[in-house]
Amino acid sequence: MAFMVGIDTGGTFTDGFFTRDGDLRTAKVLTTPHDLTVCLADCVREGAQQFGVSVQDMLADTEVVRYSTTVSVNTIIQRTGAKIGLLVSKGFRDSLYSSSTKEVEPIFSFIAKDMTTEVDEEIDNHGKIVKPLDIDDVISKMQYLTDMGARAIVVSLNNSDINPVHEKQIRAIIKEQSPSFFLGSTRVLLASDISDQPNAFYRTNAAVLNGYIHDSMVRYLYRAEDDLRANLYTRPLMIGHSHGGIARVAKTRAIDTYSSGPVAGVAGAALVAKVHGFTNAVSADVGGTSLDIGLVRDGVYDYSLTPVISDLPVSVPMLVTHSVGQGGGSIVSLTSSGGIQIGPRSAGANPGPACFDRGGLEATVTDADVVLGYIDPNYFLGGRIKLNKDKAISVIKRRVADRLGTSVEEAAYLIKETVDKNIQKELLQFLQTKGIEPGRLNNLALVAYGGAGPTHCSGFVKGLKFGKVLTSPYASTFCAFGFSTTDLLHRYSKYEQITLFDGVAYFADYERINQAVRQMLEVARRDIKGEGFSPDDAVYYLELIGDEDLGEHRVRSNQTRLSSEKEVKNLCAQFERVKKSGVPKITISAIMLNALVAMPHFELNPGPLSGEDPDHALRGERDVLWSPESGYQKTPIYEREPLVPGNRVVGPAIIQAKDTTYVIPANRSFYISEYSHGVLEEV
Repeated sequence: MAFMVGIDTGGTFTDGFFTRDGDLRTAKVLTTPHDLTVCLADCVREGAQQFGVSVQDMLADTEVVRYSTTVSVNTIIQRTGAKIGLLVSKGFRDSLYSSSTKEVEPIFSFIAKDMTTEVDEEIDNHGKIVKPLDIDDVISKMQYLTDMGARAIVVSLNNSDINPVHEKQIRAIIKEQSPSFFLGSTRVLLASDISDQPNAFYRTNAAVLNGYIHDSMVRYLYRAEDDLRANLYTRPLMIGHSHGGIARVAKTRAIDTYSSGPVAGVAGAALVAKVHGFTNAVSADVGGTSLDIGLVRDGVYDYSLTPVISDLPVSVPMLVTHSVGQGGGSIVSLTSSGGIQIGPRSAGANPGPACFDRGGLEATVTDADVVLGYIDPNYFLGGRIKLNKDKAISVIKRRVADRLGTSVEEAAYLIKETVDKNIQKELLQFLQTKGIEPGRLNNLALVAYGGAGPTHCSGFVKGLKFGKVLTSPYASTFCAFGFSTTDLLHRYSKYEQITLFDGVAYFADYERINQAVRQMLEVARRDIKGEGFSPDDAVYYLELIGDEDLGEHRVRSNQTRLSSEKEVKNLCAQFERVKKSGVPKITISAIMLNALVAMPHFELNPGPLSGEDPDHALRGERDVLWSPESGYQKTPIYEREPLVPGNRVVGPAIIQAKDTTYVIPANRSFYISEYSHGVLEEV
């Protein structure tokens, strides 16, 4: 059977998940920020070595390579995107279609105000051309923006969601004036190609961000695909999208990749929770750089039609994750009042935490974990990277302990306690925004992963009563594992307010919806063919998105057309349970068509249970600081890989794996489920 490869490039590490005929291997290498194709190649090489084959032999026999990258996130965070120009309709240069000047401010960190100009045209809110496009005006404005150094021009005109004819005309004019046989044609990116959302401000934000990161994504992803092909891979490189699916590079818009790694983690968490009996799950990915939180309810991912990226609401539907700078590499500093602050800055992969011995001069959470005895300096990444404990001690003493007037051990423990409390606070706040109170967690599984997830899980779930607390045997490569559960997916939307039930009668104009769906189906079938698959092999299904009164709740229908009142009643019944009290109407704000082609998946299969005795995995003892009062205590150390379903490790104990460490305090046990996942239980 052929190989499957999933790779996720994060800010600190690049993770790989490789499978062949049910056999799996994981790989973890340092991310190379200067050139992400290097760490991609390193990860592929490491995966091939795990199977004892050459890179060429593995890739020649690989059925699919799924890939996610932080290029878009890093470009936005670091503000290193392309210099772009923006054309808007006359009268909207300052407002960018927003009613609030304060709301507009964040966009100017991506595009300078003098790189925005207006074109003289008008289309009304019915799509009728009121004022034709002035071609000479367009040429003049294009010349101005290119003279100002624009590498690409974004066009976002008022009412282009209804009629994009002027946007398309502008693209044709610019292409004619800037042909590719010169030094290179000017790239033109249209807001109407990004979204048909009626809010022009959201549409403009999405178009600007897409234009800002477009160059770096195009250069990098095509190069990555070329490198794979040079090593005998014959299929398209499949890119992770923020909606939870994958698509080839040529069918990927830059903004589609935003936060695709964390999104894949949520997909993996949904599967892990499901096989353990839970359709509701919260995912907590504690990586090297950040904490990413996601939610699954009734087996459905939590989506937003207008997610926020860097304080900008955008009209690109995405699976929602909440990210904050609380990871293993998060830098520790002191507040003005003498308290501990964790993050949001991170040491990243280069130079990394001080204990990496690569020049890091700041104290991090990982340094504290080394000082406390959680992490064995000689067994980091299975011993492939040797950590310098003396450097960790020195930096915590200099940066934290001496300034607080405490011992190094007390300072390290305070760092650990602070990050655990921060993560718990973020989890609870996130869940409360979704209407889930701290006292109602018993039907919710928490899935903790990321390199630092199992290390800090016992701390950040302290006092919380989740239905089950789960960790994964591939915790630190979990997002790469999550990709092994994803399919090729294209999503299409039609934003239109339709009242399905007005309090008396049900919606009966079925053709209004069916016509919109037919138009989307035509595009979907064309795109699936462009992916190299038969359109008849795809599964097509609808999602109706409730309005604000329904909290943008999504209802799925496997039908692609409406034909009876019974079908409308069934849809309304699904919306009824989330409808706010006192609201008689059921109104949708958008129709989405999903076109899915099933891809090969890695399956989680149960195995036989053995006895609880874990002694075959015992590897000795180590001094671990469980509290400053008790001091260091001799603590049993277990190895994760030999533990099998049915085994139970009772705390206090440390379980070390080749890519993470599980910290089990005295009041907890760690049970291996029939699916080989760890279940953290109270004793």
